[in-house]
Amino acid sequence: MDDQDLYDEFGNYIGPEIVSDQESESEASMDEEPEEKEEIEELTSIKKQTAVILHEDKKYYPTAVEVYGPDVEAIVQEEDTQTLEDPIVKPIIKKKFSFVEKDLPKSNFDFEFMTDLMDYPALIRNVALVGNIHSGKTSFVDCLIYQTRLDLIEQHEKELKYTDTLIVEKERGISTKSTPVTLVLPDTKEKSFLINILDVPGHINFSDEVAASIRLCDGVVLVVDVVEGINVNVQRLIKYALQEQMAITLCINKIDRLILELKLPPLDAYYKLKQLI
Repeated sequence: MDDQDLYDEFGNYIGPEIVSDQESESEASMDEEPEEKEEIEELTSIKKQTAVILHEDKKYYPTAVEVYGPDVEAIVQEEDTQTLEDPIVKPIIKKKFSFVEKDLPKSNFDFEFMTDLMDYPALIRNVALVGNIHSGKTSFVDCLIYQTRLDLIEQHEKELKYTDTLIVEKERGISTKSTPVTLVLPDTKEKSFLINILDVPGHINFSDEVAASIRLCDGVVLVVDVVEGINVNVQRLIKYALQEQMAITLCINKIDRLILELKLPPLDAYYKLKQLI
């Protein structure tokens, strides 16, 4: 092609496009860039492998955020909050639930005589004290304890509650378990007998204790509050004792309430007792 064909009549270039040196250099550099990037990455990785990393900058384990997620708050305590006085493994503390007499009490009878009476079943009486709640069964046992214990005469002014051996019973003022006590008591002819007394709970929720205690005994002492009289619970106890063919002895308790609380004259008190019996 002639040079005249490359230009028009005005002298403008109308031939094919001419590739400049800058464009050729840029294309060459574009081809060389991936190779240079690969070389730079290789150099940086080599530098990272050979670089000295401090101990506090090293990462051996993942963080708590990476393990549990950002919704979980992880607390790290660098200091021990436990004092030096507290042991790491605490000893087992035995809690006390009941009162126990460690020494033999001073009684008006000899304990050897009591053990000898155990060899004669004819001289043994097993009695269950039953009645409504707060009818005075435990106080009745305390009266017998005061008659046989010489070391408790000075404490007669205090409320003994001898058969309430559990701390809960002392705090609440009611019996929750049947408690046995063995005493040597004489009859009207001064004949000594070995009496095994079971102080039975009076609350209706402890009817299982009543059922188990009555079956172990020879007879039942029914303690009745003179003011409350025969209520539904006492009727239930009488029916259960008759069902087990037990001899029932009636004990009317708290007679002083007729005078102190009801203010009854002697004749009315007499008719009240007669009606109760």
